[in-house]
Amino acid sequence: MFLNYAIRAVLIVFLLVATVYFVRAFDSRGLPDLGPEYRIDFEREFTASDEADTDWDAYLAIEDALAEELEQKIDGDSRPDSLFDRYSDDSLTFPGNFDGNWNRSYELSASTPRGVAVLLHGLSDSPYSMLATAQTLAGAGYNVVVPRMPGHGFAVAGLVQARWEDWTAAVRIAVRHAMSRPGAEQALLIGGYSNGGLMAVDYALRCRDDNDTPCPTRLVLFSPAIAVSSAALVANWHAAVSWLPYFEKFKWLSVLPEIDPFKFTSFSKRAGWEIYKIANRTNRMLRDPERLERLPPILTFQSVVDNTVSSSAVVDTLYRHLPSNSSSLVVYDVNRNSSIVHLMRKIPADPLEYFRSTAPHNYDVAILRNEDNYSLDIDVTRIPAGRKEITVERSGLVWPRSVYSMSHIAVPFAPNDLLYGDGTLRVENDPGIAFGALAPRGELGVLRLTSDYFLRTRYNPFFQFQSKTLIDWLRE
Repeated sequence: MFLNYAIRAVLIVFLLVATVYFVRAFDSRGLPDLGPEYRIDFEREFTASDEADTDWDAYLAIEDALAEELEQKIDGDSRPDSLFDRYSDDSLTFPGNFDGNWNRSYELSASTPRGVAVLLHGLSDSPYSMLATAQTLAGAGYNVVVPRMPGHGFAVAGLVQARWEDWTAAVRIAVRHAMSRPGAEQALLIGGYSNGGLMAVDYALRCRDDNDTPCPTRLVLFSPAIAVSSAALVANWHAAVSWLPYFEKFKWLSVLPEIDPFKFTSFSKRAGWEIYKIANRTNRMLRDPERLERLPPILTFQSVVDNTVSSSAVVDTLYRHLPSNSSSLVVYDVNRNSSIVHLMRKIPADPLEYFRSTAPHNYDVAILRNEDNYSLDIDVTRIPAGRKEITVERSGLVWPRSVYSMSHIAVPFAPNDLLYGDGTLRVENDPGIAFGALAPRGELGVLRLTSDYFLRTRYNPFFQFQSKTLIDWLRE
């Protein structure tokens, strides 16, 4: 009798899951039509199986081949008439119309090298997201290498094609190249934003597994994807039916106009599955005391509110288990003076209360927070490693009145960034658009992108403080 009930229960659960699955599959057919940028299968993209035969120059040659392939498979002249189409050469957001196509790998050199750095961009991003930090490090004496991750930079279809093994192989190629540059004998810094931060930690945990893989002397992380949503566990379930042309849109979590020159607007479910797998692997290694001892000092910049990755995982999964090794954590609190904070679904807890109650820590903590709830001025509250006492210092920083918090995507960008900044910078070769300053107003349901896309903070008002903190930490 019990067996019969169990079989029935399993059958009911299966039918419920199957029903939800096919409802979602049929719902995906209502997504916008897919253009060629969603269907390209790049024949010459780098994969992990190519690593043994690919050095840095060969990797750059692959990007040249991908550019040719993109031009052959997407006819810019046949694109819809739009000033915001990254695939039309007369568009304001065509990458070729900027001072440098930052969708590709690049290097910056220092006049008197004191080390080398490898900077890793995030998922759906491009090497552009690391440009401001690369410039900071080059100015401080680091020869900087910024690789493009496979699947990125050319067409959004690359997010369906790339695998996490391809990304980690590209990281190793970039590190080997960086180690051939002047300054490598002094220091190797590896930095990463979002998924790039996760890959930086993954690399550091595994570098001693191979004698040919140099270990970093320091890590710097920006909004690192230490943990991703458990919903990503089912991200690849689409594959059961999405190979059918009728359900091809089911591969996509979102299909939006590709208006950004250096970041994909749409997102594939496969990409979510790949980051889930590498996050799981890294999280397992972070529970291994022997591997934890391998980690060098880490500096992380993280916003209290982050809609893309888990901000609490930075502490709970990574920092809580770090050895005492001069690591440091910088936390950006929300603007508690802003009236908008009272419209939040849930006002975030004060991070100072958490860190004060859990002190002492094996790492330094610095929190950027309002001087008080009636001021836009910002104090830096510090809790040194191994101590319970706090110190408070005036920073000279002020919250912009229109900004109520940082965001995941804002941390690596300066306010004067030409594309994602506050719009105050204008130069001779101005592309004519600053996404960080766009705040269109009008009727609901008219725009092809929601207001959330435009109103999310895109630049870090405290980038100058962030850069100084990074340089000071490297000099310790």
